[in-house]
Amino acid sequence: MATMWLSLAVTTAIVAVWLYRVNRAFRAVPEEAARASPRRWTKNELRETYERLKKKPLDFTKNIPPRLDRRYIVVGGSGLVGGDLVLQLLRRGQTPESIRIVDFVPLNRSDMLNVAAGCDYVKADIASRSSVEEAFSKPWPKSVAENPLTVFHIAALVRPQERSPLIYDRISRINRDGAVNVMEAARAAGADIFIATSSASVGIVPPNFWIWPWQSTPDRYLQVVTEKDFDAPLRAPHLFFSNYARSKAEMERAVCGANQEGFRTGTIRPGNPIYGQKTDPVLGICLRQGGSASWIPHVVQNWVNSRNVSLAHLQFEAALAKTDQPMPRCAGRTFIVTDLGPPITFADAYAAMAELSVTPTSVTIVQALPLLLMAHIVEAWCLLLARFPFLTKWLGWREPSGQVHFLQPSVFSVSIHTIVDDSLARKPVEQGGIGYKGVCTTLEGVCQQLVEWNMEQEHERITGQGKLGKAAMTVKGVAA
Repeated sequence: MATMWLSLAVTTAIVAVWLYRVNRAFRAVPEEAARASPRRWTKNELRETYERLKKKPLDFTKNIPPRLDRRYIVVGGSGLVGGDLVLQLLRRGQTPESIRIVDFVPLNRSDMLNVAAGCDYVKADIASRSSVEEAFSKPWPKSVAENPLTVFHIAALVRPQERSPLIYDRISRINRDGAVNVMEAARAAGADIFIATSSASVGIVPPNFWIWPWQSTPDRYLQVVTEKDFDAPLRAPHLFFSNYARSKAEMERAVCGANQEGFRTGTIRPGNPIYGQKTDPVLGICLRQGGSASWIPHVVQNWVNSRNVSLAHLQFEAALAKTDQPMPRCAGRTFIVTDLGPPITFADAYAAMAELSVTPTSVTIVQALPLLLMAHIVEAWCLLLARFPFLTKWLGWREPSGQVHFLQPSVFSVSIHTIVDDSLARKPVEQGGIGYKGVCTTLEGVCQQLVEWNMEQEHERITGQGKLGKAAMTVKGVAA
């Protein structure tokens, strides 16, 4: 009996030490990540940048390509990137009647309600081929009806928390099949340029957090993301961090594979994550909710402002739009884009909110391992209900909602040190790039967002207005 208890005690001690090391490994900062992001934002730096941008906001129009005599359909034009794309089209001189927004929800961004009011809006469900075809077949005003057509496909369902093939259809029917529906409708409508939004997270391979006792960091805890995977065979499903990334990769293959003379295509991979509006899933959500819990303050990642992303779409279009010239090398390709300057840590963004936001924000730093264990439990519960639907039908058991549903292992897989290399996109068109030229660093982009957030809060305080449409702020799915 004594031997049994001794063995149990030793085993318990070994497991406890191992779990301690697993938890500690989450806090590691690999040397390459530290070199890529060597310094943190200071309060003086934040305040100086904020005051500068408050007096003179960022000017994204300086890098927008010249206006083209074309028609535009922006699928997902009410969302984060899509809305910025519509606004940039208008600011460069496109007439409102030359722009059609196709989306499941109407315009709800305060910065679009007046400026984009003259644009056509058609409600459509991209999962339905007939719904998309109806939106594309609507007649155009005579003043633009004969112009060539560009289609930007921005709409997406963002569910980074799900990874099981059992529930892949939840997202593939939108991100892959929906994109194909839009592309086929675009081709039938006579479009000669089709550009879709993907994600740099396509290149992330899931890390292994369950380290061996002699390891100090998880395998693949630092990853440098490029477009190299695009030229390799499509990876097996379990080698994508989530179903979301897999669906985007399959969408890319379909869109870029359709490239041909008379129908030039390509995709943009924003990297990663996207911020810039109060509806975004990183900075915006913290501002809206007044804070969050975080286990990743030390994690180094490139961020990308939504306006830099929309700018990249227009620069890609400019590269493809010279239809009287031979097809450029960038056609039928995917390109990663990110902000200017070095990557940041999440602690930098937390510091910016704490220093500059007029609304209280509090980020609570928590240990990663307890949340990871809980995430496996949440995932197991969701998959149980997916495998046995009668549990929901007969017993009323349901998947959790809100942030609890978001807490699943895939979210940990994308919350790793990620350095984004967008050097290919920055190359001139003649060298195979798209001539991508962003406008802001992440420091500037974050401070600009906080300037706009504070101004909106002041406006709401004075007028008592400012509610945001529910469709723009869902936890399980955020339109790109």
